[in-house]
This record gives sequence, C-alpha cells and structure tokens, in this order.
Amino acid sequence: MKLKSLLLGSAAVLALSTGAQAADPIASFVSLGVCDAYGITGLTIESDDTCLKISGNVSYEYRITHWDGLGTFYDNGAGVEWQLLFEATTQTDAGAAKAVLRLNDVPGTHGGDVRIERAFVSFGDTTVITAGRIGSLFDTVILTSIYGSRHEDFIDFWNFDNSEPDKSWLVNEVATGGTGIQVESLIADGFSVLVALEDLEDDGTAGLAIAYDANGIEAEAGILVGDIYNNLVADPVNFYLRASADFDNFTVRGGFVADDTGYWLATIGADATFDMFSLKVDALFDEDGDWGIFGEGSFAATDTIDVFVGAAYNDWVGGASDFTVYGGAEFDVTETISARAQIGYIEFNPGGANFVYGELGAVYAPGGGFEAGLDLTATTDGDYQLTFTTSKKF
Repeated sequence: MKLKSLLLGSAAVLALSTGAQAADPIASFVSLGVCDAYGITGLTIESDDTCLKISGNVSYEYRITHWDGLGTFYDNGAGVEWQLLFEATTQTDAGAAKAVLRLNDVPGTHGGDVRIERAFVSFGDTTVITAGRIGSLFDTVILTSIYGSRHEDFIDFWNFDNSEPDKSWLVNEVATGGTGIQVESLIADGFSVLVALEDLEDDGTAGLAIAYDANGIEAEAGILVGDIYNNLVADPVNFYLRASADFDNFTVRGGFVADDTGYWLATIGADATFDMFSLKVDALFDEDGDWGIFGEGSFAATDTIDVFVGAAYNDWVGGASDFTVYGGAEFDVTETISARAQIGYIEFNPGGANFVYGELGAVYAPGGGFEAGLDLTATTDGDYQLTFTTSKKF
C-alpha cells in the first residue's frame, strides 16, 4: 500500500510538473529552440537567446560575344559573383534587436576581393530604428516590368534600354543609401511613416515618406533633400510617388518622380490575369516630351507551354524613335529542365541599325537552390552571344 501510494504520488507530482512546463512559455521556448521560436528557418546557429541565420549565393558566368555588324571583334569574359549574409536576432520585450552583415565580391575582381555591402543594427517592433551601412529606406522605382529582349546586356549595345525608371533618371538626383539612420513606424492600420538620414559619409540626405500597404493597395510618397552638409552649390530635391491597386483579376499602377529643376518622369500601367492568359501594358513619359508605350500578352497553350507576344515603342524629342516587336514561348521539358525561345525585330529611326534577333535558352534546376543555364542570342547583323551560367543559393 505504501509503495502504491508512493507511485501514485510520484505520478501526480510528475503530471503537475509536466503541466506546469507546458504552460510555461519559457520552457516551451527552450524546448522549441530559439530560431524555431522566432520563426527563423534555413541555415541557423543559436545560443540561449540569439538566432544567427546564414545565407548567400555563388554564381558563375562565362560569356562569348562576337560583334560583326559594328566591325568584327570579340568580347569574351568570365566572372564570379557571390554574397554572404549574416543576420543575428534577439527578441526582447520591446521588440527584436538585430545585427546584419552582408559581404559581397567587388565587381570586376572575379570574386577575389571582398566589400562590406551592408553592416547595420536595428531595433524595434512597430517602430524600427536602423543605423549603419544600409540600403535606402525609400523605394523610388516607378516601373519594374521588362519588355523585349531578356538579354539586356547584349541588346542594350544598341541602346534599347530596359532599365528600371527611378530617381536616377532625373537631372538633379539626390543620393541615398550609404551610411545612415532610419526610422520606420507603423502609425495606423496599413500606414507607416519613413524618416531617414542617408548618404552621411558624403553630402548627406534627409528623407520623409508616407507608405500604405493594406486592402490590396500599396503606395508610397516622399521627399528627399540632398546636400544637408551644404557641400554643393545647389541643394538637390527629389519628389516621388508610386502606387498600385489590386481589383480581383486586375492590377493598376502608376508612378511619378521629379526634381527641383522642374524635370519629371511618370508611368502608368495595368495587368490583367485570367485562367488561360494574361496581359500587361505600361506607358512612360517625361517633361521633355519623350514617351514610350509597351505591352505584352501571354497564354497557356498547354499545361507545360506558355506563349507570349509583345511590342514596345519609344519616341524621343528631336525625331528619334525605336521600336521592337517580339514573340516566343516558355516550356517545361521535364520537372527539372525548362526552356525558352524568342524572336524579335528592333528598328531605330532615323537611319539606325534595324535587325532581327533570336534567343534560345535552357535552365536546369534540380532543387537545393542550384541552377545551371545555357543561352544563345544572335542577330541578323552577324552578332551573337553565348552564355553559360551556374549558381547555388543557401
């Protein structure tokens, strides 16, 4: 009887102890592990209260380029690019304390030299303060869609520009990023205030913006004031606004950037996505009178083949213009191999180089963050570019 009572008593104590541990958030926290409790996944190392996440990528490209239409010469090259990112997070009652360090290769050194691209600390929850070597808090890109050739570095040899319009297109651009101090505060449902001092290692920039992201609407508007140290003759000022709204199958978007000289650049566009096909169109115009309009449509020919056609036209003050029309297909060869084929025509007026180009490419992606690709682009001028790429993310 005494033994039975002892066993029952021990079981009761064990049950109470187990129940107390299950109800104890600290005990649950320890049993989960710090990184699991923070919701951080990937390659991680943890201590009692800090989770260190390590990620990055390595890529290699070998390129053979032959120019014939502008005089026969070769431009061959190979390069390695890599990035290594360390993110240390410690949760406190007042919010998350983070330290971030990102190392990159120096362009042109084939991966041999190292630069510190990002090195900053941040703290907070609904209000986050960040300081150090950082990217810009302000997103001034007003058009992200790409039309025409996907091989911009090759086709752009003829100045057919697919780069993203932002404040860098302005006459009097304000410098951002670099080293600085940033504050982002969620002030109401969906509304945030962005305040920052950036580019503090050079002329210095002060910025203020309001952002909204809720109910299918995403928008940001701000002002950037450069040269807060008064190093320049004239202090540049930039303004920007970008917004997009989702309505079931449709998305509409627009953007605007301007500077204190009176120069401005604006975009407007829309997407429509349905079960079998999708459409997108964008227009861009500026204060000088330059403008462009671009469109692309695609549809699912089969479960594994998507067909697309598109066109783009730019009209420049002074009578110059460029035009492209193109079409192609993307298809899954196997579960791990995809392919792409495209043909297009580009015309430059007046008296520019007009040519037809073709592109063929294949990508092997077996998983694990690894990809390898082979692409060939050629024109009727006798120019061609063969590119081999391989990369691994972790």
